Amino acid sequence: MVKMMKIYENFDVEKNIKRAITIGDFDGLHNGHMQLIRKTIEIAKNNDYISCALTFKFNTANLSNNNVKYLCDLNEKIELFKKSGIDELFIIEFCEEIKSTNVYDFISKILVDKLNVKYLILGDDAKLGSDRLDIYGIADVCKSCDVDFYSISQIQIDNIRVTSSYIRSLIADGIVDDKLTKFLGREYYFTGEVVHGNGLGVKLGFPTANIMLNSSLIVPKFGVYYAIAEIDGKKYDCAINIGDKPTVDNNYRGLEAFIFDFDKDIYGEKIKIYLKKFIRKEEKFKNLDELKTQMKKDVENIRKIMKNSI
Repeated sequence: MVKMMKIYENFDVEKNIKRAITIGDFDGLHNGHMQLIRKTIEIAKNNDYISCALTFKFNTANLSNNNVKYLCDLNEKIELFKKSGIDELFIIEFCEEIKSTNVYDFISKILVDKLNVKYLILGDDAKLGSDRLDIYGIADVCKSCDVDFYSISQIQIDNIRVTSSYIRSLIADGIVDDKLTKFLGREYYFTGEVVHGNGLGVKLGFPTANIMLNSSLIVPKFGVYYAIAEIDGKKYDCAINIGDKPTVDNNYRGLEAFIFDFDKDIYGEKIKIYLKKFIRKEEKFKNLDELKTQMKKDVENIRKIMKNSI
């Protein structure tokens, strides 16, 4: 039987329960994050504690750079945490009170007094509190508060540190194949709502599902991709274009998906898009005939990729 993860948006919880906790933005829940979570679960089980993760409703990196985009939205992050095996997830507003709290007060008054935390697990690059203490300062505070502390060296793949920022750079460069999966630890996907377009795809012989992109998420490199669309639990191969559609008059930046062997009405539905391979960059063609010719080549190319991957 799968254990249900409990979700809290405040610190009003059962205080008699001893907890092991890890803290972070956890954007994308990549391989580095999963190492922290697995260690937290291991320590909790070994000590008969509850395993917990504390994250925030927006990326704290935006405190210094408002242009930071997410790898996943909050709902997707919650779904990933549910699959991780963690017992409790705290999703906290990064309010002024939290921002202005130093490490000692955060650990003693929140983690210990409110959550009964006995073990804190962090990555070796972590900084906490308004005083931005590193792991050595955090370890000293934990000791004074009778909290055990464990820091994990972040994993490296191909001598590259696994971080959310590096994974964002891969996606921005159109690298969505096995290299991205290796760092992310899972297939890369995003979710979007199917909206009405201008009907041009139908006229060209390639009816498409127009999907509005979430402005808070990292946008993959503009261009054509081989992808998988998941609709009502079923997966379909597709060719998609991400970008501004420069050949035609366009009123939004978004995604168009030509879903193979599919003709259902899915307007208003949310679907998942798994990017599998970058095919070519977005281009501006002289006319619609050139665009149609290239679209045929793109679909043929993707079908060859599908055949070779079987």
